[in-house]
Formats: sequence, C-alpha cells, structure tokens
Amino acid sequence: MALFNWAAPLFGRFGDRWSPKSISEIAGWLRPSLSPPCPAGCRVLDVGGGTGALATKLAAELGTRITVLDPSPRMLRYIPDRAPVDAVVGTADAMPFPDDSFDALIVTDAFHHFRDQAGAVSEFSRVVKTGGIVVVVELDPRGLMQIIVSAEKLLGEPGAFFRPSQMCAFMGERGIEGTCQKMRGSSYRFTGHVSEPVLAAPEVADVADSLEPA
Repeated sequence: MALFNWAAPLFGRFGDRWSPKSISEIAGWLRPSLSPPCPAGCRVLDVGGGTGALATKLAAELGTRITVLDPSPRMLRYIPDRAPVDAVVGTADAMPFPDDSFDALIVTDAFHHFRDQAGAVSEFSRVVKTGGIVVVVELDPRGLMQIIVSAEKLLGEPGAFFRPSQMCAFMGERGIEGTCQKMRGSSYRFTGHVSEPVLAAPEVADVADSLEPA
C-alpha cells in the first residue's frame, strides 16, 4: 500500500484512462445485474478503485451510485466531491459491508495486488447478492508481461497474477462461476455470477447418544 500512497498524486492527475467507449463497454458487462431496476436503488462496488476515475464515469453511465473500496486514503481523496461515488477505506479480504450489500462488483487491474486473494473472493461472494455479477479485468502474466510481474515484486507488491484458466478455476472453486475472455493487448476479463450458497447438511446425532437410560 505504501507504493500507492506515494503515487496517489500521479494517479490523481494522470490515472484517468477511461474513454467513453470503454465506459460504455464496462457498463454493458454490469447492466444485467442492474436491470430490471433494483427496488431500493442499485449498488455497485469498485474494489481497489483508487482515485475513482472509473467509478465516477461509470456511475454517470449506469445512473447509479458506486462505492469505491481502497486501502489507500490518499488515493480516495482524489474522488470529486460531487461525484455519485462513496469512498470507503478498506481491504478486499475484510470488507466493511453487510452481506448482500451490492448488485454487482468490478475489479480493474487490481486483483494481483491483493495479498489475500482467496479471502478477497470469499468477500466478493459475501457482499454481492446471489446471482449478482462479478467482473475482474486483469493482465495475463505470460510473455512480455513477465517483466511487469518481476518489477512489481521488486517494488514490494505481491504481483500475484493469474492466467485466464487459473482465474476461472480460482473463482469457481469459491462460488463464483464464470468465463474468461481475452481483451485488447495483454488484458483479459473474468465475468461470473455469485452462486447460491451450499448449505451444509445438518449433523445427525448418534442413535446411541440419543437414547435415554431406562
């Protein structure tokens, strides 16, 4: 996190890389979870959303409020005051939200920074409603991307990148079934739905233990 606290001014000034076309595309990925209109207003969570550059534009495109969760308070300070965006300090593996708080969730180029990725995915399943959409945009670490992987680790970041097949398996094992699709350049997108939780079978007491003495 120290890296992002230090680099927050740079992200605040130069981190907006979202074109109208890309915003429209991302909105299309999330919209199935937001239509028909949510009874109490739809809620979208942007995990690791930093300065809110994506969330601010996405909220306008979708017509709903978006919550940005990020561990760096300095990054969150760059979210415009009048934007329909709620800034929350926190980590992906211990989110300060009740169960079923959101209709959809998105992570863009941040998943490899999470130090507890299994914990993060468990939190995705907890805070997103059953059937809600989870989108993760990541970089495929193969080929020339191995240089970036090594550089991130030198800077003290986890650099825990997944190949597309690994991401799909990792998510599916934790209750978010979906598919991975290649995007432009080295990026790919995982799109999945939160599955119905599997209830454990009730324990059956031993018959001998249940018998009362005569």
